Amino acid sequence: MFLTETGKTIAELTVAEQLNYHHRGRATKRLLAKLQDEDIIWQANGHDLTQETGIIYGVLNVSPESFYNGEHVGGVAASIAQASQQLADGADVVEVGGQTTRPGFVPLTPEAEIARIVPVIQGIKKAHPYAVVAVDTYKYEVMVAAIEAGADIINDVNGFTDDPRKLSLMAATNVGLLTMFNPRDQELSVDIAADMVAWFRENLASLEAAGIQRERIALDPGVGYSKNSDVYQDLAMMQAVGSLTTFKRPVMTAVSNKGWAKFLFDLPKDERSDLSLVAATEMYRLGAKVLRVHDVKSARQMTSFVELLKNAH
Repeated sequence: MFLTETGKTIAELTVAEQLNYHHRGRATKRLLAKLQDEDIIWQANGHDLTQETGIIYGVLNVSPESFYNGEHVGGVAASIAQASQQLADGADVVEVGGQTTRPGFVPLTPEAEIARIVPVIQGIKKAHPYAVVAVDTYKYEVMVAAIEAGADIINDVNGFTDDPRKLSLMAATNVGLLTMFNPRDQELSVDIAADMVAWFRENLASLEAAGIQRERIALDPGVGYSKNSDVYQDLAMMQAVGSLTTFKRPVMTAVSNKGWAKFLFDLPKDERSDLSLVAATEMYRLGAKVLRVHDVKSARQMTSFVELLKNAH
């Protein structure tokens, strides 16, 4: 039998005492959750990113082949202006991507990808010296060029372990890493959460063994990268993100405008924003608090509201 500090069971408390007891319990849970979030810091090239109200990752495509708005990619000046707007709307990080990794993509040469991204990185840093800039690339040569141009975070859809030079490069710098679970070439079990946990446990061990501090690493569950573009597997991965919080590292929500919305509801690219935000909200509440989004303002409003709601009393 559970007794409160008054020596009574909950059922024996008066209504007023029960309300006070439950209110204090909720307050304690809120405090513990806040302390847990504050305890998780993502270190990236001198920047400390915390996730009490989420880390908003604004997507800045400079790839005309991108699955989303690639046809609207402009020049360097337009990209810098878009980055400035994302920062004004509340982005914590601007992610520059010059190579799409959509299903069936055609790889660029490293030289072509570098030519796309480096002027944009340099332009953003010149306009906003304290902005945090991430680069989405899986190529070693592009990583080198991006870091030299001022990138603070490198995202790798291959998890940094497909080329030993990547590990040496990351260990020799202070940039942040976003490492991704990529099951395109794997058969997953019926327990996708266990598959992801096992993969990240091994991946983190490899990164740390190379001399990369865990505080510099964030995790991407890889929604949209399932084998044969299996949408139901993607949904299972979305639902399983909470299992990754056991690593005490930031976890990414990257579902914005992806193909699952077309498969499930036949939504064209320009009509997926609302559903993307619903999915991101659910994953955020499950603990995936790094939000990779195209609509920064809506994402920032969402995280602010969820935190206000969580702390309401």
